[in-house]
Amino acid sequence: MSKDKHTLSRAASLRHWYQRPLGRLLAEAELAALQVELPTLFGYHLMVIDPPWEHCRLDDSRIPHQIIQSVEPLTHEQAGLGGSTDDWPIMSDSVDAIVLPHTLELSDDPHQVLREADRSLIPDGHLVILGFNPRSLWGVRRVLTPGRRMPWDTRFISMNRIKDWLGLLGFDTLHCHYLFQRPPVQNRRVLERMRLHGPSTGYGRKYLSASYILVARKRTIVMTPLNALSQRRRRLFPVGLPSSSQGNVRRVR
Repeated sequence: MSKDKHTLSRAASLRHWYQRPLGRLLAEAELAALQVELPTLFGYHLMVIDPPWEHCRLDDSRIPHQIIQSVEPLTHEQAGLGGSTDDWPIMSDSVDAIVLPHTLELSDDPHQVLREADRSLIPDGHLVILGFNPRSLWGVRRVLTPGRRMPWDTRFISMNRIKDWLGLLGFDTLHCHYLFQRPPVQNRRVLERMRLHGPSTGYGRKYLSASYILVARKRTIVMTPLNALSQRRRRLFPVGLPSSSQGNVRRVR
């Protein structure tokens, strides 16, 4: 199976899993967290890369132009753009905010996905990442689940590792939260009986939460022209240096 067909198959399987009872509850929690973050992002263009949810709600965003990119062919009903998960048909320095909902876990090269985000974002642009939490009951379930079943077939990447990767690319992590404190079982009655702490859509603790949301900002690098730098150096001596022609410098023999 080729790389593109493999990614397409995994994306479709994850989208199907989100339509099951456990996936629907997790989608509610992730979309609720996204609705909290969207009003804090400003600009002209917002892009979401291949969301796994059945409906991607972006109504709370203040950014006027919103586009959803799906893997080719367009597998998401709201998609307006087709492309690979790690190669986007987007101009460099053109997007104000990008949302990656489990995009890194589905990609065979998550570093390339982050490089594409870095290339596409404007300076001071925002990046929102949603991912599965490997240091939780869900991470244990992933290790114990045999075969190629979603979402256990994806690569769970810890929040701290994402922070390290973003730091190397020049991003500042603004804040991050763990989401959805529910055990990884599909039975809705069991989910209600085994309710841990707080509502399913709130922020949770690290070892009990299924996923996380992370918001980062692309750091602006200020370039100082060489002419301005030389002018600053000359200003260190505002009075000027005495010259030998003025007769005020004594020559030592």
